[in-house]
Amino acid sequence: MPAAGHDSWSGSSIPTVNTLEVLPEDKCLELLGCRSVGCIAVVRDNQPLIFPVNYILEGRTVVFRTDPGTKLTWATHGHVAFEIESIDLFYREGWSVLVQGIGEEITDAPDTWSEHIRARELVPWGGGAKDHWVAIASPVISGRRITHRAL
Repeated sequence: MPAAGHDSWSGSSIPTVNTLEVLPEDKCLELLGCRSVGCIAVVRDNQPLIFPVNYILEGRTVVFRTDPGTKLTWATHGHVAFEIESIDLFYREGWSVLVQGIGEEITDAPDTWSEHIRARELVPWGGGAKDHWVAIASPVISGRRITHRAL
């Protein structure tokens, strides 16, 4: 249900309403396809850790590259979450897309799909070779949008 109030943030007494909208999966996939950087969350020793990564989207699957280390160790065969978002601080609006699934290293996978992914251009922004490819398998994709407007 929308929340009504006054826009005290800007000092205005104009009545406002915030609306939360659940985004359908096709819109989430569209937003994922328009971006190239997000955050991957892994769980190490029962503690969540979040890292920025650049990525590609193949169908419903998010894929990123990494070096050996925390992301590779704890994402491989582990539960992961990946998020992209856009926030407009001035208008107090934004959206987020969440992809939850199981991390699967596809670096040496001999299947046609994995070979196709590794042939795509995904140049890591961070230093290092980033020779390991990780896909988020069995994705559950959800998204939300918050809008803020005057009544």
